Amino acid sequence: MPSIPQIDRLPPLPTHNKGWVPVVIIAALVLGLAVALNPLVQISSGYVGVLADFGSVQPLPLNPGLHVLVPFYQQVYPVSVQPQTVTSNETAATHDLQNIDTSIAVTFHIDPINAPDFYQNFRDFDTLGARIIAPVVSNDVKAVTANYDAEELVTQREQVDSQIKDMIVASLAPYHLTVETVNVANFAFSRAYSQAIEQKQVAQQQALQAQYTLQQAQITAQQQVVQAKAQADAAVATATGQAQALLLTSQAQAKANALIAQSLTPTLLQQKALDKWDGTLPHYLTAGAPLPFIGTDPTSENPGK
Repeated sequence: MPSIPQIDRLPPLPTHNKGWVPVVIIAALVLGLAVALNPLVQISSGYVGVLADFGSVQPLPLNPGLHVLVPFYQQVYPVSVQPQTVTSNETAATHDLQNIDTSIAVTFHIDPINAPDFYQNFRDFDTLGARIIAPVVSNDVKAVTANYDAEELVTQREQVDSQIKDMIVASLAPYHLTVETVNVANFAFSRAYSQAIEQKQVAQQQALQAQYTLQQAQITAQQQVVQAKAQADAAVATATGQAQALLLTSQAQAKANALIAQSLTPTLLQQKALDKWDGTLPHYLTAGAPLPFIGTDPTSENPGK
């Protein structure tokens, strides 16, 4: 029989190089376990971490950044410290029993140091708004508006808003909330009351217009009286001036006539008459009448002799 050829076998691997295999396997298992357990946690800016050990909330928050946790033992819950706004629609009664509707927006934030207490009591902001903020706002709005009549809510709006804000801030103080702003929307009255206010405003405007018209009429009448008095005073002054002028003229004329009379002697008068005579004698003379300018002696008592 032919002989069967023998196959050469590979030499066995050296046994001294097999020690690294368990190390690699263990390292891989540890790395996989670490990845699966994820002991690292990152807290973003604007948040703080609330650390819980087996569900027990720890009093100190974790700041933003990377933190290492003990797997299965510790957990971290992020809590926002950014401003939050809770809006509440309220219906309240005024001092004069008028219903008003308004909307109150409370903007606040959680201080980082108080984040564990917030998480332990409320967990989230919806629960905080429903359980705490909305009832507080409702009670405070009703308490403030009850002290004012409906019209005063409009005329004293700034004072009302300030009182509502102060009461809400004081009421939320025990819950470690930092209130930033409290915005009060316009007060909305019932349709009937709004119409009554509008009619009242119209009536007031009409009354003011009538009063203004009356004042204008009074001013016009006073102006007319003043003008008439001024015209009368002017007329009196004019008449007085004219009378005084006439008196002065008459006095001056009388003095002039007196002076003229004193200067007109019979000789002068005869001379003036001769200056104007054209030499013509009268055609008829009565018996005993003297001839003009002949045989008369101006100084004689009987000029004809």
